[in-house]
Amino acid sequence: MFKQHSRIFHFTLVIGDIVLTFTAFVVAFYLRFYSGFFAQVEIPDYNSYVIMCIAAPILTVISFYMLNIYQTRRIESVFIDLMPILSSSVILVLSLSAITFYYRETSFSRLTFILFGITFFILVGFERILIRSVLKYLRRKGLNVKRLLLVGAGDIADRLINTLTRNKSFGYQIVGIIDDHNTNSYYPKQHGVKIIGRTKELARTVHENHIDKVIITLPIRAYDKICRIVEKCEYEGIESEIVPDYFKIIQPKTNIKNLEGLPIVSVRSLPTDNAGYTIAKRAFDFVFSSSVIVLGMPVFLLIALIVKLTSPGPVFFSQERIGINRKRFKMYKFRTMRVAPPSESDVTWTTNNDNRRTWIGTILRKTSLDELPQFWNVLRGDMSIVGPRPERPYFAQQFKDRFPKYMVRHQIKTGITGWAQVNGWRGDTSIQKRLEYDLYYLENWSFLFDLKIIGLTLFKSLNDNNAY
Repeated sequence: MFKQHSRIFHFTLVIGDIVLTFTAFVVAFYLRFYSGFFAQVEIPDYNSYVIMCIAAPILTVISFYMLNIYQTRRIESVFIDLMPILSSSVILVLSLSAITFYYRETSFSRLTFILFGITFFILVGFERILIRSVLKYLRRKGLNVKRLLLVGAGDIADRLINTLTRNKSFGYQIVGIIDDHNTNSYYPKQHGVKIIGRTKELARTVHENHIDKVIITLPIRAYDKICRIVEKCEYEGIESEIVPDYFKIIQPKTNIKNLEGLPIVSVRSLPTDNAGYTIAKRAFDFVFSSSVIVLGMPVFLLIALIVKLTSPGPVFFSQERIGINRKRFKMYKFRTMRVAPPSESDVTWTTNNDNRRTWIGTILRKTSLDELPQFWNVLRGDMSIVGPRPERPYFAQQFKDRFPKYMVRHQIKTGITGWAQVNGWRGDTSIQKRLEYDLYYLENWSFLFDLKIIGLTLFKSLNDNNAY
């Protein structure tokens, strides 16, 4: 019955998307030719746009299936569909524009297609947020709930029960647990979840309790039993999922690759695994850094002149740092201290009220203007605008020995600023905490996250009363 309702809902969703796509095209046509917001042109014949009104909904459904937008996502955010819908809107605009090259009888308005893409994203995006919000509300009220049976009453089940109990909006009701051991009276006491059978009673338990899904929470050492349970679930036609016992090793966001039918699970999924990330990130870095260098050239020259005139030595301070894939590069800053032996600066930390600092160096540090030459490193490709802090080889080796995951942060480009930097301004957090922030950034990267970090960096730079 539950699957039947799901199919009806799915069909209704497709029909809704078709209607909204058609509506978006009509709205775009009205905005372009009748709203008065844009330059007046000759209004084309409606019939010439009929083919586009027919093609757009068909392309919408196809692109939504390609991008898995119709996939059930009970445990995801209500905003989970926005990026796929944005991608779909771009695909629609490009596809409709491509169609016009083969339909020469009419000169189509490209602005209409752009307006369609924007309207489509707004309408369908709002629809998805509304639907997922309503569904989460209904699930919290006990409607649209899936009945779960857990197999295995160990630590994994404990963690899963805690999570599902806290998040009623996921829409899962744990009916009970089947387990082959009698050592789990803990569950009824803490969660109200009881052991209702043994694994050999799976079929009977599933049918008697009207189970919608079986989640296997057995330890990896019970591999043979897991295989038998999966086969039994498939035989009975019941959906089954496995919570892997090695979740402490692999991260929540990971990739599964197919090697001629052999699944390979990556331990940690990083944004650099995606070619789109590499291209987009580099393009953003190039545009941002070149803009700062060009627009800020008068400031660069003024600082360079003051540094040169106020103390003997070079304008720039360069130091070897560890970058992406553990490659070394020269990082540049405006010099803020009197010239010291290279070996000393490579193995000593900068401290508050360092007596080596020049008066202009104090101002540059306080305002973070000493970091400006690093935009040259970004332009060259040594660094990124946002990323983990680049460390000196001497300290990187020390941190690597103390913190086994330290070098994971060097699998992406280091940055002028980053999540660890804005949360530990001027290095006032422990190395362990900085590492945690860096790993969080790696696993949760997005352009919005980068923009947030850049905004926080500017805010903290302008409001920093404790810089040194």
